[in-house]
Amino acid sequence: MKSMTGFGKSRIAKDSVEVYVEIKSINGRFFDLKTYIPRELNFFEYEIRKMVSARLKRGTIELRLYIDDQREPNIAVNELKLRKHYEVMKKALDLLKIDQEIPLDILFANLDIFEIDYKADEDSILIELIQNAIKHAIDELENSLSEEGANIKKVFMDSIETIESAIEKVKQEIQPYKEELFETMKKRIEQITQDFKIDTLEQRLVQELALYIDRYDVHEEITRIESHIELFLETIENESEIGKNLNFILQEMQREANTLGSKFSNSNTFQNIIVIKEEIEKCREIAHNVS
Repeated sequence: MKSMTGFGKSRIAKDSVEVYVEIKSINGRFFDLKTYIPRELNFFEYEIRKMVSARLKRGTIELRLYIDDQREPNIAVNELKLRKHYEVMKKALDLLKIDQEIPLDILFANLDIFEIDYKADEDSILIELIQNAIKHAIDELENSLSEEGANIKKVFMDSIETIESAIEKVKQEIQPYKEELFETMKKRIEQITQDFKIDTLEQRLVQELALYIDRYDVHEEITRIESHIELFLETIENESEIGKNLNFILQEMQREANTLGSKFSNSNTFQNIIVIKEEIEKCREIAHNVS
């Protein structure tokens, strides 16, 4: 089981080129990747998305990529632009009747006369470094997701243990509660019918009472909760993509717990039913962060 919250980074250098990658993930219902890369690497964005989506299926993810390239650039002079700049400046001096040479620093201030012979999409060294850096950053991210997933799993197991303990205490109160309820209602019926001499009235009322008491039987709800717990424990043993399933199971557990609380809640069981509901709700909140 993995979390959706984690962080990874990688720094790789070769032949005076260094690539640094940071990647972080937070919980999200779907896969949502935002990339922050130098403009000259826009051609590589699709490949980055393929690399990340092949490893991560859910979550809001940010990837930042930085490059420090200390290689000697291949700079050339555009002769046509240089001559044109010189001609324009010379003409301006002639129009102003200024007799002086054109300083090279002014001429070279026009940066468009310099051209760098470089194409990033043909730079095999840079592309290899980017691929390796992203791979190692994702590796580190997945390690952190697994570590956080292990912590979440422990919280789940502790909550399930608490729920099971509370359920056992509730189960112990079911029969005494039904007997108490039956005796209380029976005495009340006897008080109401003591002035009546209809032989079948009391029998009829007792039958209705039995049906009434049966409505407060919660064995079915408890059985369903226990069944959901078993499925929940099986599900958290899976490696990935279980968050949606966990949320659905917990939703059904919450539904049964609410029914349990509405049908059977007295002074002896109230606190235990509250514990069951609270632990289920806590697990639902945490499950939103499971991938």
